[in-house]
Amino acid sequence: MALTAGVHPRTTMADNLLTPWTRSVARAVFCHAGGAAWMRRRFHHSVRILMYHRFPPESRFEAQCAHLRTHYEPVSLSVALTCLRAGETLSENPVVLTVDDGYRDFLQHASPILKRYQIPATVFLTTDLPDRGSWLWVDQVVYCVRRSRVREIALDIGGTRRWTMDTVESREHTAVSIKEAMKRIPNEQRLELLNELPRLLEVELPAVPPDSHAPLRWDEVRTLARDGIEFGAHTRSHPILSRLTSVDELEDEITGSRRRIEREAGVEVRHFCYPNGTPADISDKVVDIVKASGFTSAVTATRGVNRSGADMFRLRRIAVDACDEESSFALAAAGHGISRQSKT
Repeated sequence: MALTAGVHPRTTMADNLLTPWTRSVARAVFCHAGGAAWMRRRFHHSVRILMYHRFPPESRFEAQCAHLRTHYEPVSLSVALTCLRAGETLSENPVVLTVDDGYRDFLQHASPILKRYQIPATVFLTTDLPDRGSWLWVDQVVYCVRRSRVREIALDIGGTRRWTMDTVESREHTAVSIKEAMKRIPNEQRLELLNELPRLLEVELPAVPPDSHAPLRWDEVRTLARDGIEFGAHTRSHPILSRLTSVDELEDEITGSRRRIEREAGVEVRHFCYPNGTPADISDKVVDIVKASGFTSAVTATRGVNRSGADMFRLRRIAVDACDEESSFALAAAGHGISRQSKT
């Protein structure tokens, strides 16, 4: 998974002073005045790696693909990184599309559009999902909070904290807050709390996720791979890797996910994606194990673009959403909010 904090990763201080409507208008004006084109020129030989997660039925993804095909050169992650390693100059405005986690909505709502626009993509798969037909732990937290009738809860997550849940808004805030707090505690404590949360919130958690959170099945992974979708590893169970203390656990999550994909899909897995992907989630020990596991690259959720000489195991990406409106997507893809220091 990537960034789930309450503030969008590309929100600036100036944005926070504006209402959603005025912010949208300001972005549209800036975009149509040439702002996106200026930023494309600014980073024209850098590799932009876009980071998607979900693809709801009603989205703007087709319009986004049309925009990418018009203004960029879509390339696969493998092709882009081969050029970066060799120090070769890429075509102007190369862009790579990546998708984290491995939800079935990628198959249903994204892959047909990608095929139509001939845009390559890399899906980073959390392998316990197709193995067990289960769902991500962060989705379990949200499900429990949204369906609980409890109006207030106190939890010991790195210290006792209390949340109220008496409105829809407060529940959404609570779900995000609990998820973020759980990412910062040792993995054993996170698993214990995750096991206890349905009881504490008086919710029965289904063993199988609802259709809205269904993962890809292995037969679907194989079909997508045959159609040219590249698969990378995203651990087995999506833990915060820096919160794991055992080398055996790290190797099981990192190397184990790679082996499962290669065994089930019959493809070589060369690329890795760190769960959550912030600097605090990626220790030097984690990077060393990723390298030793045979991967040739790893992507983060740190916002930025990549150029020749980039650290192949700390690649930056740009978070986008399939529901982003036209100007917001155009500015994000172009590099809005990325400083020159944010290039690697």
